[in-house]
Amino acid sequence: MSDPLAMLKRKQSEDIDSPMPSSGPASPSDSSDSSSMERAKIKRVRTTTEMVSKKKSVSKLIATLSSSQLINLVGTLVDNHPSLAEEIANLVPRPTVASVQPLLTSLETKLQEAFPYTKWGPGRDDYSFNRVKPALEELVETLTDYTNHFTSPPEFPTTSFSFLHIATEFCHRLPNWDSAANNELKSNLYKSLEEYWIKAIRDASSKLEEGKIYGHMTVQEWAKNLQQHQEKSHGMFSSAIEEFKSKLGWIIGLQTQC
Repeated sequence: MSDPLAMLKRKQSEDIDSPMPSSGPASPSDSSDSSSMERAKIKRVRTTTEMVSKKKSVSKLIATLSSSQLINLVGTLVDNHPSLAEEIANLVPRPTVASVQPLLTSLETKLQEAFPYTKWGPGRDDYSFNRVKPALEELVETLTDYTNHFTSPPEFPTTSFSFLHIATEFCHRLPNWDSAANNELKSNLYKSLEEYWIKAIRDASSKLEEGKIYGHMTVQEWAKNLQQHQEKSHGMFSSAIEEFKSKLGWIIGLQTQC
């Protein structure tokens, strides 16, 4: 027979080794912590969802804006938050000759439409000048800004000369006024454009020294365009032509005057 005393001792040993049963339900503080964590998780999910929803709503609103409205919107944001200017500038794709040309054409059309109507056509008097002056100044300023852009690094000479040709053609088409004072805008633009032509010529020459090679036909095209502008402007590009002969003329057999 089994020893009752031994059985009692074995039962006591098993009781000691066994884990203690749960003492009861979780305390109120544990339940409160769990509820707080769950609420915080739900709040984070809700906040993220709301942010995504707002972002989509803003994108849809922006999609309905015209180009001028979008420009005004970005301008207002930069005015209110100047720190955004650099970030926006870094995000915006660099303009190309193809993307800028339609803008210049629209500004030229705006200038033409600003003339007061007469049965004799656009006037060239002071009254007409004052009517179109804001549109004229906008076109001249835009031409100057983009010419500076396309003749600055990292633009390549072929791009620089291509845009210079286009910009100078726009300048030729600007109205000539009865008053010499009113013609200063056009005259000053010619002077600026000649400086940019010289800048592009020198840049192209420096790249030659670095080992770049330009095709004979390409350089001929540059020279032909510059000569045409010299004739259309009645001699406003004399210095640029001499600079071209000095720096690039040897490629196509042009000689500088002694």
